[in-house]
Amino acid sequence: MKRIHTFFTKSRSKKAKSWQTNLALSLGCFLLAFLFTQTQARKQQEDLAARLAPSVLRFHILADSDSKKDQQAKLEVRSLILDFLKENLPDYADKKDTVAYLAANREAIETIANTYLRQQGFCYQAHLQLTNCYFPARNYGSYVFPCGYYDAARITLGKGRGHNWWCILYPQFCFVDEACTGIPQKSSSLLLQELKQDDYLALKDNRPEIEIRFMLFPTFKGSSLPPSVADRGKP
Repeated sequence: MKRIHTFFTKSRSKKAKSWQTNLALSLGCFLLAFLFTQTQARKQQEDLAARLAPSVLRFHILADSDSKKDQQAKLEVRSLILDFLKENLPDYADKKDTVAYLAANREAIETIANTYLRQQGFCYQAHLQLTNCYFPARNYGSYVFPCGYYDAARITLGKGRGHNWWCILYPQFCFVDEACTGIPQKSSSLLLQELKQDDYLALKDNRPEIEIRFMLFPTFKGSSLPPSVADRGKP
């Protein structure tokens, strides 16, 4: 009787270990599939961004710090500069014209920002730089601009260590409201003219459809997580 009891005890122990091993393998497959999906999704996003980038100019403002006053200063400077560009940038300006205008009027734009900062008692200044840098994915109304490298007009306030703010200067996705949720028809038309139809349509929903099948649940299908909409990075 004792031998029979020992036999069943060992049998149950082996089954428990076997179940634990299968579970560990399944979880490992789950993790690998998830990482693979995320990698593939990011690659698809960046490939789309590379095709979009020649037709897009981003706008980026970095606050001096995360203090309430510095964050408010960032938003005020943003509004002053966008108002200036809206009033003075020619209506016919394309991306090349916009970049040229920013370069030619760099001093005037910095002066607008620095005058406000000085009047408000800030000891730091603003600096405008035309650069190319990496942006995470960001929603603009019904459009989802993918993560990747874009040309950008970057304004750094002081040390530039605070939360920052993004929008798109060309086509003009900045000039509607603070949340940039309403997209002018003109901007949509410009994108449609400059992009291939497939890429334009991808902006409406560029979340890759990559299926994941799990070892433990072979009939289950998953898809990659949607891209981050934190294009403000540090809002």
